[in-house]
This record gives sequence, structure tokens and C-alpha cells, in this order.
Amino acid sequence: MNSRALIILTALGTLALAACSGSGGSTFVNPTPGPTCGPVGITSQLVYPAPGATAVPDATAQIVVAVSSPLPINTYNLALIAVSNGSSAQTANYLSQIAASQLPAGSASTTIVNPTYEAVNLIATLPAATQIQVALNIPNSTCTPLNVPGATFTTQ
Repeated sequence: MNSRALIILTALGTLALAACSGSGGSTFVNPTPGPTCGPVGITSQLVYPAPGATAVPDATAQIVVAVSSPLPINTYNLALIAVSNGSSAQTANYLSQIAASQLPAGSASTTIVNPTYEAVNLIATLPAATQIQVALNIPNSTCTPLNVPGATFTTQ
């Protein structure tokens, strides 16, 4: 394994620790392809960082997803996948609802009518110069994380 891939894998591994309260979540293991973890009938969109954003700071503090209906409490976290090599990690905490007034500056608008905003606060830095795909995940399950449509961003 080359040193760049090892650095990316190590940095993504630290995201298993990445969120405020430390509850919920675990080390991410890519499950065997199977049913997806996505909530049935719920639309999701990345709001922060904005989809397709580049030069996102490695020390980004929060990732926010808009959903068409609130997600069940203490059920979903985010899987973060390095597009270049497929290595992945998951956030340590579950997604939690925030108000629209709490959206970070620079958040993208959403086409979802009356969205609910779900956020994870990160405590570890993201890997540098990496395109990251955001997916909804159910920790400690055998389902396949569901990519949030168009939810990629690239770090500095």
C-alpha cells in the first residue's frame, strides 16, 4: 500500500471518533453488498459542506444533511467514503436534528420542501486533498450505506 493511501485510510479511520458526545457508532466495516441502510421513502441532500464544494477545510466541524422527514432518533450516522480508493469511516455519533437557524454559513439550499436538518459535529480532521462521498449508515448493521445523491465534496 503506498504511503498516500495509508495516510488517507488512517485519517478516515480517525473519523470513527468524530462527533461531539461519543455515543453511538463504531468502527466502520464495509458490509457485504445487501440491502441499503437508507430510510424508505425519505429524500436526502447534502447541505454542508455544499455538494461539489472544493477546498473544504480539513478541520470542518460539521456535516449537515437535509431530509424530507425526520430520521428515527439514535439510528443513523454518516459513512464517509474516500472516492479515490474506497476506504471509509463512519462518524461516532448518530445524526441529530438542528434548526435551520443553526445551519453553518455557506450551507447549500435544498430543494426538499419543509426539510428536517440532521447534523454530525466532527472532532477529528478530514483527510487532506480527498474527495469524500457522504452516505447514510446504520451502525453495527449488515446493510450497505446509502449514498446521499450528489453528496461529495473535496478537502484542501
